[in-house]
Amino acid sequence: LDRLGEQGYLPKGKVVRVEDLDIYVVGSGGKCVIWNYDIFGFNSGRTKELADLLAESGFLVVMPDYFRGTFQDPTKPGALEFLQRTTQWTNIKEDWDTKIKPTAVQHGATTFGSFGTCWGSYPVIRFSSLPEFVVGVSAHPSHTKISGVLGEEERGLLEQVSCPQLFMPAGNDGPEVKEGGLAQQILKENIQIVEFPEMSHGFFARGDMVNDAVARDVRLAAKTMITFFKENF
Repeated sequence: LDRLGEQGYLPKGKVVRVEDLDIYVVGSGGKCVIWNYDIFGFNSGRTKELADLLAESGFLVVMPDYFRGTFQDPTKPGALEFLQRTTQWTNIKEDWDTKIKPTAVQHGATTFGSFGTCWGSYPVIRFSSLPEFVVGVSAHPSHTKISGVLGEEERGLLEQVSCPQLFMPAGNDGPEVKEGGLAQQILKENIQIVEFPEMSHGFFARGDMVNDAVARDVRLAAKTMITFFKENF
């Protein structure tokens, strides 16, 4: 944990190519976490470093490049179109069935959990309705906004979740993902919420750890994530 955020970090995993899909694979064992990145994509911020950290704690971590080498700055034009194009559950599910799951199983996976930052919370919520998934964790989740963009009902997505969830919202995330919000109303004792009120959306993978408060909360979020996976796999 102390090494998190050091300059010049080199990822420890490997990239496996399955047809048109790159998949980052790190760690080993039967307990496999599918890592769902944010809108900045495969090389966003600390994403691979955090995946490596989770792998060091005894998990096989598998991160698909759903966006196929692309990404989107949400402050720039085209974000809406990008979300509508990349966040089609039928396509994500096909990637899962035909490419991601077979690759994970080849590397020893027997049970599955999922993790997501920002955009990645949408796949987490979706995966958490499938029978092979036993746990889901989301940092500063974005599925509220994304389901709105897609014209899907957030309540309906949450009602399909069938395994324990951990949400780690930032201070400026919406009320739906915080204490007393929609997710908690629906999932009840099946969700744990740990808020990071001083942090801004995106802090876990992209916040500047030169800032002491950010460094503190990134490490706390990483520890909270690892503990939750260990308790629920």
